[in-house]
Amino acid sequence: MSAIFQGKLADNLKFGHILEIGAEVEEDGSWFSLSLTTGRFQERDIIDIGLHMVVNTQYDAIIVKQQVNENWLEVATKEYETEELMKRFKINLIMAEDKFHISINGKPLMFVKYQVPLEELNTLKIMGNLSQIYQIDHRKYFPRAWPPIQLTQQRVHFSHDMPVAFKPGHVMVIMIKLRGDSKGRFMLHFLNAHNIKRQEVHISMRFDTKYVIRTSKLPTTNINDNPEKMVFGAEEKEKDGRFPFENFSTPFKIAVGFTDTHLRMAKDGKFLFDYALRTPNVLSNISGVKIIGIDGVTVRVSSIDHFFLKNPSCKGFQKLSYKKFSK
Repeated sequence: MSAIFQGKLADNLKFGHILEIGAEVEEDGSWFSLSLTTGRFQERDIIDIGLHMVVNTQYDAIIVKQQVNENWLEVATKEYETEELMKRFKINLIMAEDKFHISINGKPLMFVKYQVPLEELNTLKIMGNLSQIYQIDHRKYFPRAWPPIQLTQQRVHFSHDMPVAFKPGHVMVIMIKLRGDSKGRFMLHFLNAHNIKRQEVHISMRFDTKYVIRTSKLPTTNINDNPEKMVFGAEEKEKDGRFPFENFSTPFKIAVGFTDTHLRMAKDGKFLFDYALRTPNVLSNISGVKIIGIDGVTVRVSSIDHFFLKNPSCKGFQKLSYKKFSK
């Protein structure tokens, strides 16, 4: 079975990091697994698996293993009432000094000692019978919390915080599949880590009007308004009406690159636009991305990879979004 999610983390795991994974099991699903590894699962590649956790909903059991130098080490098998996983659930992995602290829905499950150096783990893979994954937030709690505001918003279809702020040359590549109403919309929000009401970048893919809209939601400049009120600024869109989607249901990849002054976006290898950040020197205050579908659109994210280009202008970043899709 192929992975339903696989991605390279924005930062290798470290003491003081947290992974918060939110998902939902299929109605008749019998199992799912998550793995933290030293690289992607590719043919002939040799990788170590610092944590391989299998949840068996058929037998109400959780099995934890590790793989070091191609040898499997069985860590623990624990009985677990998996019925509560048949609705939305959260698995939290806290990276302590010498072990993982694992909890489900806020209840402690077990500790697992590191057999692979934590700093070598950089990839998350999820497999099995999950109907959706709506949250993969990678955060930091020590020595300083980042992002400083760590909340999960219910209306978000996919949440992805990072333990580090964006820097020039950082490229995020996201693989997405849309479901539902082909006349709906989906949006990407890049929020301010210190005030999540501020949408430093708001991108709206509008299938009803065939436009990609870019704007920001920032504090009002009207002296008569409450200074904490946020308002959308002027919208930007392509003047020639070019819309980058031909088929609503075809999976696609977008690459989002950051310079010190702009957000750049490409889709399936083609450059789309540059958007000038409207708050000066704000890049270091953006913590991640929230993806939302509206008007009948459901968003499914199957991959997020992070790349750090030597060129701070993200030259050639669009190539990272190129992919041929098999039927």
